[in-house]
Amino acid sequence: MVRKQRFISFIPPLIQALHTGRKTQTRRLQGLDGINQDPEHWVPLHAAVTLDTTGQLGVAFQHLETGDRQWLPCPYGGPGSHLWVKEPWSSLVEQHEDGGERHCVAYEGTPRVGIRTPGCLGAVDHIRYLDEDTDLSEHYFGWPLRWRAARYMPRRFSRFTLTLTQVRVERLQDIDREGAIAEGVQLAGGGRRRWERWSAIEGQHEPSPEAAFALLWNHLNSTRPWNANPFVWVLSFTVRHLNIDVLDDNSSSYTVSTQRALSVAGGAS
Repeated sequence: MVRKQRFISFIPPLIQALHTGRKTQTRRLQGLDGINQDPEHWVPLHAAVTLDTTGQLGVAFQHLETGDRQWLPCPYGGPGSHLWVKEPWSSLVEQHEDGGERHCVAYEGTPRVGIRTPGCLGAVDHIRYLDEDTDLSEHYFGWPLRWRAARYMPRRFSRFTLTLTQVRVERLQDIDREGAIAEGVQLAGGGRRRWERWSAIEGQHEPSPEAAFALLWNHLNSTRPWNANPFVWVLSFTVRHLNIDVLDDNSSSYTVSTQRALSVAGGAS
């Protein structure tokens, strides 16, 4: 049995894509820094994550000139692992006549549908979501709200849980049309393919999903831009609109296939 839970952050436009079901993939750099110092001289020995001899999930790389191998564990786990989503947010405490306190939370990605109350500090099964027509003034929120950075979001305020269905490694520029669309890029206008306009960020349009994704990538990853073509983890997932702590405990584990584990020089010991 392999089990992993950790957080993952998204900017508001991608939160909107999660919310509407348009985003089912994300590409991440964490844990690949060493290989990405010189990605042209490394090749993965297998694309999908597998187990090494110590039970770690990851991918083995081999240097094209020296033949040296490196085992790089995937920080996100593998199929069946859960990721709880962090996003820009705002909160306040309501003082009630009975002397009790109730916490409300709003989310920048969907500011008029993302408030939940009253159980944010207690049992998460008391959470309810308000609809688009709810008057925020009923919950004492001033407008505009002052958003807090995603990195400060506590686990109890998270409202999306991702369940990984596939984890592999590839070069960034290997993304295809379907992969770019799965990243949340959407058609913004045009008819026939030659006149299409695609976008991942409002006000920025490109003629293809891949080009729109490249623009999004550069917006988020200035240290490893599109032209550097780094190796990335490709995480495919399903989205659950609930807090990770209300998931059935049995759903956070999976049995790894009987693929032969690799023993590589420089790997975990």
